[in-house]
Amino acid sequence: MKPVILIPEPIGAAGLQRLTAQCECHTPWRDGGVAEQAIDLLPAADAVIVRIFSMTAERMDSAPRLKVIAKHGVGLDNIDIAAATERGIPVLSTPGTNANAVAEHALGLLLALARQLGPAEAALRDGWVVERSRFEGIELAGRTLAIVGLGRIGKRLAFKAAMGLGMDVVAYDPYVDRTDYPGPARFCDSFEELLRAADVLSFHVPLTAETRNMVNADSLALLQPHCLLLNTARGAVVDEHALASALQARRLAGAALDVFQAEPLPLDHPLLTAPNILLTPHIAGQTDVAMQAAALRSAQGVLDILAGRQPPHVVNREVFDQ
Repeated sequence: MKPVILIPEPIGAAGLQRLTAQCECHTPWRDGGVAEQAIDLLPAADAVIVRIFSMTAERMDSAPRLKVIAKHGVGLDNIDIAAATERGIPVLSTPGTNANAVAEHALGLLLALARQLGPAEAALRDGWVVERSRFEGIELAGRTLAIVGLGRIGKRLAFKAAMGLGMDVVAYDPYVDRTDYPGPARFCDSFEELLRAADVLSFHVPLTAETRNMVNADSLALLQPHCLLLNTARGAVVDEHALASALQARRLAGAALDVFQAEPLPLDHPLLTAPNILLTPHIAGQTDVAMQAAALRSAQGVLDILAGRQPPHVVNREVFDQ
């Protein structure tokens, strides 16, 4: 009997093909369903591959056959790691597979925000009822990009911004060995120092107790009024109501977000009516290359676990000692 793999959300075709050769794959999205319908399919699952679908302790308990949870991506805040470890379930991730995609998206958000591409295009479609001078842009060469989190994504963004746009790049990351980092970013010794230096502030950190609500009323008050803020990390890094208030009060020049505390974003959310804001629906990691790479790596990790092998990138490797 083939093992059953539950895949609540779309993944790259290459990964799906690798799995279907050896497993029975349950994919509600291929039949026009939505991810939440996968809850009813959990009891039969030997493995689950998730993107933003939540794997809570309760959902794990509804899946008595579950042997592995694979994250199609790197952010793990939608998986209860402690609950999985307690139940002896390995959790896999795919670090690096979408790093370039997210860095490119952050750069795209920055360019679109700085040059007001969204409002300018909308004005053109509406019959060009305003003067062109309304859309004066911000030239990025020589401006300071401040990056929070100099991991795989942050490093790529630093290089692209410095080498491609001529930006001055500074970074704050207390976990990076400065002696082993070749640049081009220069390090700030504190988050507060970084905030004061920023013309553009971009976040590339996991969601932890330390990073939750890093952007709040106090930190926003340290930014210069002309600063632009980008978040392609995790929604809860930003206090969204504080950000909306800062934009409404013109204490911040603009913001571009790809991630939110609640997804999809509620239609009555204050960010939707904030001025000079650009919003995208958690698509930074969705490119042709990244989707295939994450699908292949998560699929192979699942197959390894089911075959009794220990794959790389196991988040809770201690389960193998239980």
